[in-house]
Amino acid sequence: MERLESLDLSGLAQFKASALLASVGAGDDSAVAAPMQLALSRIDLDAAQPRRTVSEASLAELARSIRLHGVLEPISVRSHAQIEGRFVVNRGERRLRASRLAGLSTIPAFLDERHDPYAQAAENLHREDMSPFDLARFIAEREREGQARAEIARRLGKPRSFITEAAALIDAPPPVREAFDQGRLGADLRVLYRLAGAMKARPHDTAALLASADPISRANVESVLAHTRDREGEAGGPAARDGVARPARIASAGRTVLVVEHAGRRGSLRLKAHDKDVGEVRFGDGSRTLVRLAELRPLCWATEE
Repeated sequence: MERLESLDLSGLAQFKASALLASVGAGDDSAVAAPMQLALSRIDLDAAQPRRTVSEASLAELARSIRLHGVLEPISVRSHAQIEGRFVVNRGERRLRASRLAGLSTIPAFLDERHDPYAQAAENLHREDMSPFDLARFIAEREREGQARAEIARRLGKPRSFITEAAALIDAPPPVREAFDQGRLGADLRVLYRLAGAMKARPHDTAALLASADPISRANVESVLAHTRDREGEAGGPAARDGVARPARIASAGRTVLVVEHAGRRGSLRLKAHDKDVGEVRFGDGSRTLVRLAELRPLCWATEE
């Protein structure tokens, strides 16, 4: 390897990357254009924006940041279809509204005539700016256009299960939406989905949960649903789709038992010291039978009252 001569780097302190980029852009038509400063008075909100709700508190916070630092990321706009000289915001509605709150007269913007509602929805989901109920409405609108949920999931970059749970909120009971609007639920889609299910399965218990001052978490929603399953178990279990009754669920309260199966029926096994090779099996319907241990198939350990 040849020995390099010493280099003179004294001029490096005056180097500016912005000047280099500007010089490249001047001689290259393919370079990205700089954003224009567009008057806020010439920009309209998009009536078809997938996100319909915006937190006023978050807008006020963003407006304070813009007053201090300016708009750090340009918005995207397209030409208004009916009014010459006006524009419609594609992406960046929160920045646009916060800039108005901050008292600005112009905003940096890129002109992009492409309009893709999926791009708007995906950006809002990525920024966590889109409420689950707005997402449910967006999915319903796409389905009315004939698009399948698998395609919606693919274009939003979300799992199919996520889309299914979000879509279920389109007919969520009003108390669930009210609790969300009051800020008691956060934006956890699974909690909202399960709460809507609990409201339908156990409306009285769920209404009591919503009426209490306790925070609504995934744990206490699951508690309501677990109570539903316990009640079904005490009644012999819900009928399966094929008409076969499900085995009763053993209630949990602390006593350990062995769940066994005998002649196609499940029950809990009890042994006594003098029983030797015979045990008493208590089935979900309340019946009790002495059975030879050799005839039983052990399934799992459980707890019951």
